[in-house]
Amino acid sequence: MTIFHDCYRVETARLQGKDYAEIGTYLVTVCTKDMAHWFGEVRSERMVLNAVGMIVVEEILKTPMLRNNVVIDAWVVMPNHVHMIVKILPSEEMDTVETQRCCVSQFVAECIPLFRRKPGSLSSIVQQIKCACTKRICAAGYKDFQWQPRFHDRILRTDHAVENVRSYIAMNPVMWERDRNYLPPD
Repeated sequence: MTIFHDCYRVETARLQGKDYAEIGTYLVTVCTKDMAHWFGEVRSERMVLNAVGMIVVEEILKTPMLRNNVVIDAWVVMPNHVHMIVKILPSEEMDTVETQRCCVSQFVAECIPLFRRKPGSLSSIVQQIKCACTKRICAAGYKDFQWQPRFHDRILRTDHAVENVRSYIAMNPVMWERDRNYLPPD
């Protein structure tokens, strides 16, 4: 960890030099804070979603409608995490303009990027899903709900890798008790 402005800065988990707004296929895993079981439970090797889990499913399904260059190829909502294969496709709206916010004082004049996430990037797609879910879940009365702050991703470079991950996603409920994200329910 490095120190920036006297604070520890968490290093990025993303591949250095990779533009995550480029065309590509990714496995994304998003977890709940403290791995709390918010989305339902696995019964007889099948995921049974509760109301909160259904909100997550609805937001995942909305994503391609909101972003015409995004496909959610496969996904599974588990009790405390979500796996998705996210495909970023070519888009006619790929041209972006970087907006700068200028802070001017008698001592300092510097430009600070207005947005930290690149529009159309994997981070902005995941953030959109997490934010929409959180707003709806909290509005439904679950005020304590939180996501883990970051997400895990893996770049899927071959069709074989995509097929393997599709199988992993499909088998996730069956393998739940052996999953690294498994925590016995309270």
